Amino acid sequence: MFQNFFYKYLLITSLIFVYGCSSKNKNVFAEPKTVIPLEKLYAEAYLNYKNNKYQAAVEIFEKVEKNYSFNTEWASKSLLMRGYIYYEVSKYVESLEILKKFKTRYAGNKNMDYVEYLMAMCLFEQVNIIALSQENTLLAERQFKKIILNYPTSNYAEDAKFKLDLIQDQLAGKEMYVARYYIKRRKWGPALIRLNRIVKEYETTIYIEEALHRLVEIHYKLGNIPVARRYASILGYNYNDSDWYKKSYNIVENKNLPIKKEKQKKSLKEKLKKIIKLQ
Repeated sequence: MFQNFFYKYLLITSLIFVYGCSSKNKNVFAEPKTVIPLEKLYAEAYLNYKNNKYQAAVEIFEKVEKNYSFNTEWASKSLLMRGYIYYEVSKYVESLEILKKFKTRYAGNKNMDYVEYLMAMCLFEQVNIIALSQENTLLAERQFKKIILNYPTSNYAEDAKFKLDLIQDQLAGKEMYVARYYIKRRKWGPALIRLNRIVKEYETTIYIEEALHRLVEIHYKLGNIPVARRYASILGYNYNDSDWYKKSYNIVENKNLPIKKEKQKKSLKEKLKKIIKLQ
């Protein structure tokens, strides 16, 4: 009798255990999630981008990159599109981070010239006004030079040369800004260092005429008349129609030639706006 009871107890316990296990694992054989085909997912992301739904586009491109990382062609395209979208919405820091990741992950990619150019543009767009730090200007300069050196026949080399000309004006403007600061405070030594730097390193910029005139002006005040005359003659030889030359001539020859109102130099971004309007 005890034996029959034991068998009944064992049977009931087993049934409870099996039921418990089956209830806990009822989702073990659940249907797999539907996987969206790669081309369709990418097309959806691109459509969002074209419709200016940038955040949605970025999120779907990120899904493509993660879910199809084994497909380097589509994963690299998705990563690059994320970098470009961030650039387009002026999130330059985020764009640079993604583009650096692209360079590390897809070093031999055929679009590397474009990646380098987009990095340069992210830095270029962050150029400050002349009075502020020019760290991004210097970084952009280095990046554009890299494009010209490594991809001289690419579609981006010509524009890189144009941007370098603008950057040269920007850097020369910074030197002139500091030189004027010292001139106002009659600190001739530091002012001469900045002006000589413009003459040696930025002789093709819009600031060269003023730099030569300021050198005439300072050397004349310091009593270095021969040096002042030499800079005035350089200015006259190269820019004899310039009002800066007339000012220098008036100083060294003690004359009073009529001077037009001095034109204000435009900043890099102001010049860019003008160029864009003309196109």
